Amino acid sequence: KLDKRIANAINYVECNLQKTLTINTLASAANLSNTQFKVLFKQQTGLTAMSYVSRARIEKAQALLSHTDYPLKIISELVGYTDLSSFSRRFTQIVGLPPSKFKQ
Repeated sequence: KLDKRIANAINYVECNLQKTLTINTLASAANLSNTQFKVLFKQQTGLTAMSYVSRARIEKAQALLSHTDYPLKIISELVGYTDLSSFSRRFTQIVGLPPSKFKQ
């Protein structure tokens, strides 16, 4: 079972994927110092907080690609990427194929 503070941070991530998410912001959502947050998050989830954010963004992008006709640029913005090429690179790293191929 997740520590309530980490659960709060995860909930914050899920509700704010389109925003800039930093360790500062997430630690605040969890009511922890940055250092305490990073250690506890890794213990609880097995991922660094920023890895978790990247994965959450890409999972949301996969859902949008599968269930909407939004263009890639819009999807990338909805999941917090201002740069389409950064989004495509990260998507390819995590999923194993580019978003343009995933959508087909």
